[in-house]
Amino acid sequence: MVRLLNDFLLGFSRLETFATLFVGVTDLAAWTLTYCSAGHPPAILVRSATSQVETLDVQSGVVGAFHEMRYRNGTVRLEPGDMLLLYTDGTTEARALDGSFFGEDGLRDAVMSEFPRGFEGVLDRLLARLDAFTERHLDDDVAMVSLRFDGVRREDA
Repeated sequence: MVRLLNDFLLGFSRLETFATLFVGVTDLAAWTLTYCSAGHPPAILVRSATSQVETLDVQSGVVGAFHEMRYRNGTVRLEPGDMLLLYTDGTTEARALDGSFFGEDGLRDAVMSEFPRGFEGVLDRLLARLDAFTERHLDDDVAMVSLRFDGVRREDA
């Protein structure tokens, strides 16, 4: 799918136009997530059972820039309660007034401290930490999405 999107974008875009994206397909029966991260920052998976943070680090290049780009899939096993966090690079590249970056370590630390407080409101709490770090001076756009993998509900049960 990502390869087709790359070809599509190359068909009409200007040379300097490209996009980053994360595509994930969840197999709820097998409890797996197969993903392709095309130039996107590595997603973070928080393990509910241990509160450990994993980086989904199988990476590929951007879409819409090169004809012969090869895209790789990653696969990860899921457990009930695991949380996936997707974010744009504006999150990790946010700077404090002294010029220091929030960075991947700052995001990981924030996730590790906020995850035990529960899934509800986690994005608001992460954004509040980012606002406090930058004193509400963001230079780039910030977007975050979180998903929690719960059990499959049966409609006939």
